[in-house]
Amino acid sequence: MDSSLSNIAVVFDMDGVLIDSQPLHYEIDMQVLKSCGYPAELSTVTPYSGVSNPDRWAKYKETLNLEQSIEQLIQITEQKMLEVFQSGIVAIEGVKELLAQLQNMNIPCGVASSSPHSLIQLVLNNIGIKQYFSEIISGEDVKIGKPDPDIYITAAKKMGFSPNKCIAIEDAPFGIQSANAAGFTCIAYKNPNTYGQVFTHAHYVIENYTECLPIIEKIRCSI
Repeated sequence: MDSSLSNIAVVFDMDGVLIDSQPLHYEIDMQVLKSCGYPAELSTVTPYSGVSNPDRWAKYKETLNLEQSIEQLIQITEQKMLEVFQSGIVAIEGVKELLAQLQNMNIPCGVASSSPHSLIQLVLNNIGIKQYFSEIISGEDVKIGKPDPDIYITAAKKMGFSPNKCIAIEDAPFGIQSANAAGFTCIAYKNPNTYGQVFTHAHYVIENYTECLPIIEKIRCSI
């Protein structure tokens, strides 16, 4: 794909946007916390949707007084994630069609996910959409994760676009804050399994990916 033919780029979060994985992340975090002796419930983990493993587990350790080191907690979590994500993960309905349409329109796409590279690569390969993305940026690539704008600023630079010509598709408030702070236009995907997230700071909100392309076209025409 020749990105020079497009005046915009689209950057996708992964969890809850490309795959319906957020409930799995919640379950994994609860399992790890319970194995550490903390009786975690869903309300314990939902506030950290979209937060990278290092930032999330640092916060858990601080607020819940966990004895294990952050490194130990991350290692346990990432091992469980790789085990769970090996099978049973499918693309959210409409994602593949949208990506194919964007490719046909010569609009370059990237991924900006808080997940580690190993998990992103596993997911994109397993659901057969890796070929649609020119750049993949992980929380491992930046010093400060979402809601800091660094991951989206990095994505814009790697894709060769100024942030005001980039669109982010997100499903969580921290991701929306990150994209907005970087200067992106943000489309929030209202994933029914992402539990009570607030999207008031998104520029657009969709409930189905069939709604997405007309919005992208509208943004492209306004730039």
